[in-house]
Amino acid sequence: MALPALAAVEGPGVGQLIQATHTTAQIRADGKLDEPAWQQAPVFDTFVQTFPKANAAPSQRTQMRVLYDENNLYFGFHLQDSHPEEIIRKLGRRDQPPYSDAIQVIIDSAHDHRTGYVFKVTAGGVQADSLLFQDNKETLEWDAVWDGAASMAPDGWTAEIVIPLRILRFPSAPVQTWGFAAQRTIARLYEESLSVFIPRDANGRVSRLGHLTGLEQLQNTRRLELTPYVATRMVLRPQFSNATIPEPRLLDPSADLGLDVKAALTSDLTLNATINPDFGQVEADQLILNLSTFEQYLPEKRPFFIQGMDLFQPVLGTDSPHQLFYSRRIGLDAPILGAAKLTGTVGKGLDVGFLDVLVAGAQRNNVDEARPDRTLRFNLMRPLHLGPDHELPATLPVPQNYFMGVVRGAVGPNSTVGGRVSSAVPLTGRCTEAEAALPIPPPSCTAQGGNAAAVDWDLHTADGTWALQGQMEGSQVVGGPPSRTLLDGVVLARGAGGFGGYVTAGKLGGEPFRFDVNYRYASPTLDLNSVGFLRSQNQQIAGLGLHYTRPNGVGMLHRFDVDFTASQSWTTDGRLLPRNGAVNLNVRGVFPGWYTLGTEVGMTLLGYDVREISGTGLGFYRRPELYMAVLWNTDESKSFFVNTFAAIGFNKQMDGSVKLGYGSTVSAIFRPNDWLETRLSVNVDRTVHGPRYVEPGEEGQYFFGELHSEFASLTLRQQWVVTPKLTLQAYAQLFTDFGRYGSFYEARSSGAPIRVDRDLTPSSYVGPPGFHDAALNLNLVLRWEYRLGSTLFLVYSRAQHEGPYPKGVTPPATLLPANLFSGPANDALLLKWSYWWSV
Repeated sequence: MALPALAAVEGPGVGQLIQATHTTAQIRADGKLDEPAWQQAPVFDTFVQTFPKANAAPSQRTQMRVLYDENNLYFGFHLQDSHPEEIIRKLGRRDQPPYSDAIQVIIDSAHDHRTGYVFKVTAGGVQADSLLFQDNKETLEWDAVWDGAASMAPDGWTAEIVIPLRILRFPSAPVQTWGFAAQRTIARLYEESLSVFIPRDANGRVSRLGHLTGLEQLQNTRRLELTPYVATRMVLRPQFSNATIPEPRLLDPSADLGLDVKAALTSDLTLNATINPDFGQVEADQLILNLSTFEQYLPEKRPFFIQGMDLFQPVLGTDSPHQLFYSRRIGLDAPILGAAKLTGTVGKGLDVGFLDVLVAGAQRNNVDEARPDRTLRFNLMRPLHLGPDHELPATLPVPQNYFMGVVRGAVGPNSTVGGRVSSAVPLTGRCTEAEAALPIPPPSCTAQGGNAAAVDWDLHTADGTWALQGQMEGSQVVGGPPSRTLLDGVVLARGAGGFGGYVTAGKLGGEPFRFDVNYRYASPTLDLNSVGFLRSQNQQIAGLGLHYTRPNGVGMLHRFDVDFTASQSWTTDGRLLPRNGAVNLNVRGVFPGWYTLGTEVGMTLLGYDVREISGTGLGFYRRPELYMAVLWNTDESKSFFVNTFAAIGFNKQMDGSVKLGYGSTVSAIFRPNDWLETRLSVNVDRTVHGPRYVEPGEEGQYFFGELHSEFASLTLRQQWVVTPKLTLQAYAQLFTDFGRYGSFYEARSSGAPIRVDRDLTPSSYVGPPGFHDAALNLNLVLRWEYRLGSTLFLVYSRAQHEGPYPKGVTPPATLLPANLFSGPANDALLLKWSYWWSV
């Protein structure tokens, strides 16, 4: 709180006032500035280059005009270019623009110096929007209904952006003055120019905007937006849940009805709600092989959970080590019946956000899979879904209510202090000890709920260069079994509490030198994973980062960065066992020709894995590992773009030899013309794990096996663009993996840590033969935005998995998809129609 942030002032654009002109004329968003009203608006053309030549005059002239009426804000641009034939104007789907010439505007309508709306139009007419929050963080998933278009001109191109006032949050005032900037991209030159100069090394964007003024007597009309949808699908699925019986397959029809609602309760407070949302058009998660003892973090793709969720982000964004809200927890086992979120400002500098979601589902009445009930009917637990009994799960999904609340207040123009709470409450009875011991426990014993609360702070100096960020939180276990044992042996009883937090501080802006120090702590019983994300409890980590950055280049390089990081962690259960440590050096540069070359070297340090020997808490010492990596990217503005990453690792084995592991990803993007794009990605990995825990023996005895695993993934994404509002996208991923155990070992311990280099001895134990898996995901999506905000989706998807191997059969040690097409498969065809209107 003693930071100079309390005395912060606006950035260098504080004195810039760009004038908007009122109009009563009708403006059509066709990209052509042919309405007479445009000629009446003053021209702004004093843009300044931010890259590659900082604070220099742009190579091409940009003229901007601003109009407004009682409903909309209009921006008109004439983007001159001395070589119009070289303008890059690739086509793409809305919110997925390829790298192209573009113009975008950034609007801080609340003028809080922390939140900015971004609206972008490319030279090909592709629209995209995003949201800036906490001054310099950005979420690309924010979405709103607005219009924009582009048109070619003899001396360059022109663009229009039409933004409805109802999607902006602004206070009541006779004359509005908003934070504002416009940014132009000339793709072939990688040139960026802005209406106000914002250095690339600045740790802040919204607080450095200029100003848009002259907006008089604006009224937020508090309109209501309704988007109903109807979805019908046909699913061809195996009749039997047993994966060894993939045939016969049954064709199940179903239909859903749902509604999305958005209402402006006040000029600063917005309510979003959804009833029976359907996410059938969302692309499937990428298949991965995770053999670690940690959960994999997956990105959110469902529109309701990615739009307008900036307020719910922790101070470090998705990089936060302790997250109270992780939306992927919601809807895993039961469909969402309804959800609502309320976000906005309730006082000067005071933001609030509340989210509540109810999930519940039905189970099938007929459990005899040999005689399935295929009668179409409604179910009280899913009243807006029509489908056969056969498609429902055999066990009743646990109904649960999820809640998240956030309050965040400003303590300076670019600093905040806030509090947040989260909750996941199973709507079931109380699980008893006897019920938990049953072979098939009731739903009340399988549910895992919890409460959590935290205070956080995000403090910056006036220029954003120095920062102090952090969070302190506590948790409580709710519902579920009377107790459960975590991977590290900690017994988590119902009602148990835990605590933790993290803090990071340092010089996060400016050049060339930056640094940061960080510390995080999680008690053994801290549990955020009922609705949040915590990679591991029972851990404290101290880290240091040293950085050398030249974002505007040095010598022949367009950009140059060097990063050194080091960390070490220990348990927090009183033993202070060193869990793991790491050092890493990363060097990257952007060279002439706009290709990127980077190298990375690192080493894992002494550490005891307390999660490997599951449920015991025994420390398992792993040897240090050394790895090296290289990355190389070509010029993204060209028709053919390649992105490569390759790494090798060295692992000392039990016999003293050193084995080599490797991993590599090669991605290529080919755009032969403006309307066609092909993306192909190949990922291969060979990991030498060393001894891994297999199973316990007699009292105090544990068996281990040397595990060798490999996986390969081939992913194809194809896009055809008829217009930016009519696109066809195809997605296919073929994934295979295998693992094979070699020599087996055993160790005995009465509670002392087990060391690979001291305590393991060869064993006659014969463990599992290994595993093999193959899968194919296909997705074909036709998207048509037939009117503003209204869409029609036609989606075909297929999920094919390799069948299990019979007992006694050793899975093959090959990356070939051996039995892929003999396994179970699901084919689905979806037609989804939605209609948006504002009343």
